[in-house]
Amino acid sequence: MIIGILFLAVVVGVVVLAVRRIVGRAGHGVADAHVVRQFFQYVLLFGLLVVSAVGVSGLAAEVLGRDTLVTGDRAGLALSVAFTVVGLPLFAALALWSRRRLATDPAEVRSFAWTAYITVATLTCVGVAMGALHGTLTAATGLEPYDAGAPARFVVWGSLAAVHLWLDARLTPAEHAQPHRLLGSLAGLGTSAAGVALLLSGTIEALLDLGGSRLLAEDDDPLLRGAILLAVGAPVWLLYWLRWAAGSQRTPLWLAYVLLAGVGGGLVTAVASASTVVYQSLVWFVGEPSDAAAAVHFHDAPAAAGAAVVGLVVWWYHRAVLRETATRTRTEVTRVYEYLMAGVGLVAAAVGLTMVLVALVEAVTGSAVLVGDAAVNTLVAAATLLLVGGPVWWLFWRRIQAAVRRDPSAEHASPTRRVYLFVLFGVAGIAAVVALLVGVYFLVEDMLEGVLGTQTLRRVRVPIGVLTSAGAVSGYHWSVYRSAPAPALATTHGPHYVLLVGPRDPDVARAVAHRTGGRVQAWSRTDEAGAAAPWTADAVIAALGDTSAEDVIVLSDADGLHAIGVDRR
Repeated sequence: MIIGILFLAVVVGVVVLAVRRIVGRAGHGVADAHVVRQFFQYVLLFGLLVVSAVGVSGLAAEVLGRDTLVTGDRAGLALSVAFTVVGLPLFAALALWSRRRLATDPAEVRSFAWTAYITVATLTCVGVAMGALHGTLTAATGLEPYDAGAPARFVVWGSLAAVHLWLDARLTPAEHAQPHRLLGSLAGLGTSAAGVALLLSGTIEALLDLGGSRLLAEDDDPLLRGAILLAVGAPVWLLYWLRWAAGSQRTPLWLAYVLLAGVGGGLVTAVASASTVVYQSLVWFVGEPSDAAAAVHFHDAPAAAGAAVVGLVVWWYHRAVLRETATRTRTEVTRVYEYLMAGVGLVAAAVGLTMVLVALVEAVTGSAVLVGDAAVNTLVAAATLLLVGGPVWWLFWRRIQAAVRRDPSAEHASPTRRVYLFVLFGVAGIAAVVALLVGVYFLVEDMLEGVLGTQTLRRVRVPIGVLTSAGAVSGYHWSVYRSAPAPALATTHGPHYVLLVGPRDPDVARAVAHRTGGRVQAWSRTDEAGAAAPWTADAVIAALGDTSAEDVIVLSDADGLHAIGVDRR
């Protein structure tokens, strides 16, 4: 049932992608039967792959679980036999035929259908194999009951994963394989990081004696569970990232993975986890703990501390990888990362400021801040958010403002900056208006009922806090937006259309489009002359100055750049 639903979802997704590609090709007059053939061929191949793997692994599980061969699930056995007898020969035949097509037709290897198949099929096999290996190791160590299906699935799906990884490495072009390898790197990184965090958590519990009898229970050992997760995830990350993805081309997708998943994800994890540890520690020493026993109060602290350390390591490693690239070009992905981190820090600091204001109003009225929590604990939480969020916001915002001073026109024209400023101004402005409406409503209601006094002040404590912090955030970012020079976007000039023919460099195309204000397309040369002549945006702009045509082709070769005016009508 579940497999059928998943298979149907995959089929629908592939259909949508295939239709979009066919429509896109139809616009250029090259849609033909090959696209339709490839679509059905690889959808059927993936479906037969799943059916065959499920059937063979089911039969293997029956063999490994010998006691279930007679008394087990007869319906499951019948399904496994049917899937194997029908699916396996068909899959083998179609796979051999597809392999011959890939060997004889170079265009087949570069097709969208093959790329989609090898990506989805390989990640599916790797994911199932990882889950099966985890189940096998937990059963072998006594953490979970024995399940014969886990080792069976690991052998079958792991073998299929190895075959598909071999085919991907030999056949798929590097630029087409990058999304698959980055997704695999993410899966390996997440699993490995979770394992290391559990190892650190168990170690801290053991050293501080916070786990009590839980560490002695074989079915809940964080050290063992962490070691198993690390054993499952580390080989995947080492293969996908260190072997393949780390040295691949620095495309926007690669930068998005390193900046957002590696640097950004690691930093957010470290900040959030460290905040939990700081808060629990401050409450224990200066606040009012909910329990007098340290083991109970700091129950979540070891896990948070382990996650904080892992987050810092992930952040540090991916920052080092970025520094090795030594790229001086400030891309939009870099801006997305910096503005996202600044926004996270600002939101945390704004919530902390709101809680401080609410607590101060409560202190004046002499009542508890939150039901069941002491006022001092609320102040501790607010201080934690301010201490953690404030420096994070200031660090990234200072970096952003430094970039604005270096290149005002490019930064003010960035869509990421405009979206960031408008979102913060808009959300904070709406929050301030809502808080003002609620506060005035409470005030007028108490005035009409003749109970205006300390009770009214207590009722409007939250609107006061939200109005103050949201108003400050909204006002500041509106002033930043208004400080941008208005004519910055109008200074761009150049041809209406530019076709770049030379080495593959998407950053150059984007920079030329920004500086000319026109439409820019890039075609990469496949001969040695084109590949051996790197170019820069400044060189292209200088070449465009030699012609006044509205439509221009810029050709890069061994002799330099040549701007050729054309008429596209």
